[in-house]
Amino acid sequence: MEKQTNQSINEDSTKVIHQIERVSLYNFGYEKSGNVKGDPDVFASFLVRIADGDLVEENYKGLSNEEKVEKREQVKVLEQKQKDIEKENEKIELEIQKKTNSIDEYRQELLKIREVKNKDHEKLKRETFSPSKYGINLFILLMLSVYLFFFYVSTAYKALYVDFEKVADGIAQGLGTGSVMPGPYELAEALQYNYLLFLVPFVFYAFGWAFHILLELQHKMRIAFVSLLIAVTFTVDFLFALLIHDNTEMAKELMGLETAKWSSSSTFYIILFLGFLVYIMWSILFDSLMREGDKRKITGNIKKIINHYSKDIKTLKSELVSVNDIKEQIRNYREDLNTIMYGNLKKYVDQFTSGWISYLSPDNMKAVKERCIGLKKDFEEKNNIKPGVVKVISRRG
Repeated sequence: MEKQTNQSINEDSTKVIHQIERVSLYNFGYEKSGNVKGDPDVFASFLVRIADGDLVEENYKGLSNEEKVEKREQVKVLEQKQKDIEKENEKIELEIQKKTNSIDEYRQELLKIREVKNKDHEKLKRETFSPSKYGINLFILLMLSVYLFFFYVSTAYKALYVDFEKVADGIAQGLGTGSVMPGPYELAEALQYNYLLFLVPFVFYAFGWAFHILLELQHKMRIAFVSLLIAVTFTVDFLFALLIHDNTEMAKELMGLETAKWSSSSTFYIILFLGFLVYIMWSILFDSLMREGDKRKITGNIKKIINHYSKDIKTLKSELVSVNDIKEQIRNYREDLNTIMYGNLKKYVDQFTSGWISYLSPDNMKAVKERCIGLKKDFEEKNNIKPGVVKVISRRG
């Protein structure tokens, strides 16, 4: 008899662990308690089954078979979608890593440039961009550009278009031959005679630009080319000054006044050097300005590349797609598939316990009854089982 009882207990224990049952918890508890004589260990295992959702109320229907098939298909679709997104994200992250490595390399290159310059102070001075030097050069260059514009408009006008009577009247009135720099009325007169006079200054700006290009030219004849350019510019200025001198002397001759050769005329040299020397200074300042700007390009280009890669990384990161929502949806679908019951877990434990200890009413089973009640209390505290509706999920789903 005892052997049969032990065999029954072992069979029931096996069922408790592996079988999911839908029952009336009170009646089921009474029946099972009678089978094992209220064994506290078996009682504790049934409590675990209830908590795990393996032992549920008989009125819970759960998902239909069709609904379960549909849920499983949805899980498969979502899992495939997750894999595709993760694969694409992996490609993007690889590209991000490549660009990040490139940024690190360019930053190291910038650091090396600074370290080399820091060791050689002369090189630092020669090759480092100076905002103050650049600003001063730019300001003076702009002022000289304005000066040269008006100067060459005036000299071209006085050299190519001469009103001898007006010049003679000015000399007779003691006003001289007028200023080299034009007044407002002279600019209007120059435009009236020929608007192309306003393009003359740009010819000399072009000479200055060519001066800069020739200085940068990597050619053994560079010095010869620069010298030739300066000679041409000097010749043009010389001819302007000579024409103005000749026109003025011709007006004096018409009035019967004494004339002078250009070589002994101070006005000639003033006109010549106010144009030529200022042009040389303008060309040198322009070349210095351009070279100073080039210094900034060495590190500036590297910084632009770094900024470009940084923007690319930011764009690539925005293309990364999070799979957290998909994972959460998959988890919810699986939870629905594995859901055993919705209900008041505390109430179910109480119903089962009431049925179990009802069998233990006789006085000779009082000790077993009290032990089972104690096990129930400890189990509820350990698993934080409180009143309220809960969702019970099978752990083996």
